Amino acid sequence: MKTDILKALGTRPVLVWGARMTGVGFARFARKHGLKVVGFVDSDPSFTGKTISGLEIRQPEAAPDYKARHKDLVILIAVSLKEDEIVRTLEQMGFTQKEYVKYNDFCRYFFTIDVAGVCNLKCPSCGHSMQGIKNPKGFMPLSDFKQITEKMLREADLVSHINLYSWGEPFLHPQLDLIIQHTHSLGIATAVSSSLSIPSSDQIEKIVKSSPDYLKVALSGYYPEVYSTTHTGGDINLVKSNMYKLRYLMDKYKPTTIVEVIYHLYKNNVGRDLAKMKELCDELGFIFASCFANVTPIERLIDYCEGRPDEQTRELSSLLLVGIDKALEITKPYRNLPCRFLTNQVNINWDRSVPLCCVCYDYTRSNVADDYLKEPLEAILKKREHHPLCKQCLRFGFPPYLIEVNRKEWEKEAARQGAKGGYR
Repeated sequence: MKTDILKALGTRPVLVWGARMTGVGFARFARKHGLKVVGFVDSDPSFTGKTISGLEIRQPEAAPDYKARHKDLVILIAVSLKEDEIVRTLEQMGFTQKEYVKYNDFCRYFFTIDVAGVCNLKCPSCGHSMQGIKNPKGFMPLSDFKQITEKMLREADLVSHINLYSWGEPFLHPQLDLIIQHTHSLGIATAVSSSLSIPSSDQIEKIVKSSPDYLKVALSGYYPEVYSTTHTGGDINLVKSNMYKLRYLMDKYKPTTIVEVIYHLYKNNVGRDLAKMKELCDELGFIFASCFANVTPIERLIDYCEGRPDEQTRELSSLLLVGIDKALEITKPYRNLPCRFLTNQVNINWDRSVPLCCVCYDYTRSNVADDYLKEPLEAILKKREHHPLCKQCLRFGFPPYLIEVNRKEWEKEAARQGAKGGYR
């Protein structure tokens, strides 16, 4: 609850661990409530030296230095998925339970609203390429969004940020800028994601002017012959043009947006494509990070593990740096961890229906409520318990696979496959 976290932090200096959306959302919350944030740390080296609210982001090894310089320091763990790993690291550093606070203990739910139920790409690793699934398509009306956020604040109390994307392409939404502005009027931070493979300059300009707090650009190559194999239907030359346009518009309007380019690693894009995209991001001043490509949604993974992979999965498997079976083996020791997709996330589709979690795709199999506005949140959450898809997902060990737990082992496996390092 909001009052509880304000009481827990009080006037103590706060070091925020987490530079992505949960940390960014807390930064907006801290400014609103006069909390004393002294810095940020994040284990991803791509964030090192960047800033949030004018404060430098450092590596976690800097935490003891902050403790030495700030009496009664408290570390706020502001992540949505890898909280358990951070707790272990802090304990190894010698921090006690009194010296850190888990944001999840106070902010019970992290909300994702998929405002666009459409995408102009059909990437083989995404549910939109599954031919047998016919989800309804459309855009969430602004009026619906306002009602949803009103109910959200009434039921959850503490909401510091909202992700405005899941499976869809939010940049296609004609009123995305108004949705962002409304969210900010409530004192809530916003995150958006895009392939940037869209032809509308006017739309990009409107979104930049609305100043989303965080923008993730997802791509998987630098040259067309590579990019087109994994971002099917996209145009990398258009993407690069839009990246330059984005830089120009950010310099013009001075938004506070953090831009992070997430590069999906495959066997065919870790050479010159990876190097060239890193160079471009450095030139434009965007954060560059990478992740090992995996297969989603869980409906597709279940089919694979039960011996009936679809055509896209079979074709994609030959391009994966770390195959599905090997990745599941690498992450098997971590299957006992809580599933963060379920324990602290609430997802809402563009048509107000509610899926089991963010890694489900098929409405007919995964939706637990037809209309978020017509059911109390607690009743919706109750329906997620013992859901058949959830049981299958946990049985196969998908959650740690999908959040890339134990990254060092992923990198070792990629090296064994003949790929060079330098993935980040």
